[in-house]
Amino acid sequence: MTVQPAPPAVRIAYIISAYKLPDQVSRLVRRLYTDSSSFFVHIDKKADASVLREIRANIGDLSNTHFLAQHTCYWGGFGHVAATLEGIRTVLRLDIPFDYLVLLTGQDYPIKSTGYISRFLGTHLGSSFLEYCRLPHRDWDDGGMDRVRFWHLRMFGRHFRFPPARIRFPRRSSPSNVAVFGGSSYWCITRECAEYIARFLSDHQDFVRFFKYTDVPDELFFQTLIMNSPLHNRVVNDDLRHVHWSNWNDGRPAILTEVDLPTLASSSKLFARKFDSTVDRRILDLIDQQLLTTP
Repeated sequence: MTVQPAPPAVRIAYIISAYKLPDQVSRLVRRLYTDSSSFFVHIDKKADASVLREIRANIGDLSNTHFLAQHTCYWGGFGHVAATLEGIRTVLRLDIPFDYLVLLTGQDYPIKSTGYISRFLGTHLGSSFLEYCRLPHRDWDDGGMDRVRFWHLRMFGRHFRFPPARIRFPRRSSPSNVAVFGGSSYWCITRECAEYIARFLSDHQDFVRFFKYTDVPDELFFQTLIMNSPLHNRVVNDDLRHVHWSNWNDGRPAILTEVDLPTLASSSKLFARKFDSTVDRRILDLIDQQLLTTP
């Protein structure tokens, strides 16, 4: 009997965006670390300097680990997109070998082993994973169009909207009249898709300028760019992560704890969010012990 050689491991580059919990961020990197992985860590410029210092001390010994130039990231502002673009451009500039580029936060954690993640992506080579819907959509306030009709700016914990809602004014039109899409901020895309993003933006600065003043652009920018691209028919409508929304009005996912372990164990997703080791550290230990031991 001829034994077929095992397929080569899928090469994965991770962009990790964080602003706190340095031990947890370091744990995430070490948990995902393999010979075929690389990491690009972005720390919010507003974060205390000790966060970056501690992460460097914790994972500085790992090869293929890089720290991105820092951007200021206010919730709902363009800083998150800018940090992600910094990651994409850095990965490509350094010519890091990768098949997939995965965007995570420092409060994500895998719920499948690195071997499982590699095999899963290996069976879907050529497909990107991105949650998306075309706007306007019934599940979004005002169909989501309020986010692009007005000028928005978020900074110092405040949201500025111009002009105020009570004043009527001509609507902004999207660049090149593209269809607007929205969805989860986090994704898993192919190298081809990452290269397309970099090429497109180098030729279409109007796209960046437009979305810089939309509301929560990290839920619009990449969906709109990719779903208007020639690669749109190779996108799976799935962000590959388990999230529990305890309060839709708050707009932020619940902190996962030990009581969520059975749900995580039955999930088909690769990652989950969000975790906070200052709230429940044991959940991460249980995931390591019970979910990540299967090759």
